[in-house]
Amino acid sequence: MIQLADLGFRTKRLLLGARRVRRAQVFCVGTAKSGTHSIASMFSKNVRKGHEKEALEFIDAFFRWQEGSINERAYRDWLVARDREMALEIDSSWFHGVIVDLLASEFPQARFVLTIRDCYSWLNSEFKRVLHTPSQQPQRLKMRAFVYNGMATEYEPEERVLQELGLYPVDNYLARWAAHNGNVLARIPRERVLVVRTEQIRERAREIADFAGLPHYALQLERTHEYRNPVQREIICELDAEFLEQKVERHCRTLMERFFPEIKSLGDVVPRSPSPRPSPLGRG
Repeated sequence: MIQLADLGFRTKRLLLGARRVRRAQVFCVGTAKSGTHSIASMFSKNVRKGHEKEALEFIDAFFRWQEGSINERAYRDWLVARDREMALEIDSSWFHGVIVDLLASEFPQARFVLTIRDCYSWLNSEFKRVLHTPSQQPQRLKMRAFVYNGMATEYEPEERVLQELGLYPVDNYLARWAAHNGNVLARIPRERVLVVRTEQIRERAREIADFAGLPHYALQLERTHEYRNPVQREIICELDAEFLEQKVERHCRTLMERFFPEIKSLGDVVPRSPSPRPSPLGRG
């Protein structure tokens, strides 16, 4: 029965064209390093999917709007034309978080998956991401600066290691974590968004497929953690613990209590004593 359904769908797509046949329209809108790559990878090749698809073009258009080269209506039209051309069923990118309100209004039938990672392991992974990819295309660096600039302008004494490594102050990262996740939750109607903790993507894969309107047989569970960060240094552990907790309380505690009530401090994420089990931070 499954094979017949799949054959029927593929035949219909072949006859009518891939860009005219979609079973779903889902935007994954999590932060970077929260599982956006996994959400795109977990579905088979019969699902039209993309992770940061045509990212440079996306960023260029976004800044043309931000800098006044085009108005908002023209930018919205560009988003619609882009979507029509790619016809993705799963469109996954952290960039979506900066325009989630436009996506929600321009695509009223679309659904959204917010992958969310606890702020401690996310912060550590963001540190690693920058160190692993210090040289990127100018567009990506511009987008990174756009989302992280604008808060802290100076490093505090406890942040010397971050300054030496060319990382932003902690305030910038944690404020962005809270703003990104909070904005998605505030801008999208509750019935249109599914919130999934990063470490639960695999166990909730069938729920994600149901929410998207895609068949379970299109899942590839072995690919639910496709991208692993190769940098092993746990930079977050080099920060003063009390200093870090003050920053978390300031920016993240409300969302942490809502989605990660069991995590009260960094000590709940990093093992306090040697253990044969790897630290959750090591997932990259």
